[in-house]
Amino acid sequence: MSGSDPGKGGMPAMSPAVVVVALALLMGIQPITTDLYLPALPLLARDLHAPMAGVQLTMSVLLLAFGFGQLTMGPVSDRFGRRPVLLGGLGLYTLASVLATLAPDITVLIAMRAVQGVGMAASVVCARAMVRDLYEPHQGAHVMSRGLSGLGVIAMLAPTVGGLVAGWAGWRAALGVVSASGAAMGLFIALKVPETARSLNPHALALGPLLANFRTVLGNATFRAWATLVTFTYAGLFVL
Repeated sequence: MSGSDPGKGGMPAMSPAVVVVALALLMGIQPITTDLYLPALPLLARDLHAPMAGVQLTMSVLLLAFGFGQLTMGPVSDRFGRRPVLLGGLGLYTLASVLATLAPDITVLIAMRAVQGVGMAASVVCARAMVRDLYEPHQGAHVMSRGLSGLGVIAMLAPTVGGLVAGWAGWRAALGVVSASGAAMGLFIALKVPETARSLNPHALALGPLLANFRTVLGNATFRAWATLVTFTYAGLFVL
């Protein structure tokens, strides 16, 4: 795949390197938001005088908002485009991260983590949609695999960086790194990633078509199998 390959006909040209970096960053937002934050939980509980149940809730609400947010961000990006949803989601994520860093108590922190989850959903959903916009399936699988390699590197580094930062400067500094990451991603998207949707669907958010699409997806046996596998995998990780 050459550097001048524009992907599907009529789509804006982006070099494969830019696409891969964008994918790695946008999908890597998940381990940054969860794994980088994990080492700071004991410090957070101590400084905010919060019960462990409340501290654990900061992770639970994040994942719930992330999960339910993905159900809506796809249709929203079909209606308004990938770029505005990405920029809006990353802006929301960064703002919530800053407010979480400054949170005076556990209640505010829990609320801001939920907002982070919504912004994170926009990032991950639009990243995958961009691959579909730009490439045919066989090309998209190759590009996605390279992006996932970058995601793997981020996932390996995040807990170590989080532990070092939290140990050196506290849990607020760890969340400050999360805030800076969101801002850097938003800047990268603003400067390097154009709109990739070939056309917008003005009816994407209409209730009838939306419910019909949900029924189609839920009726797919392959989707149900993979969804079940991922559900039990995540459940096992967080229980352990």
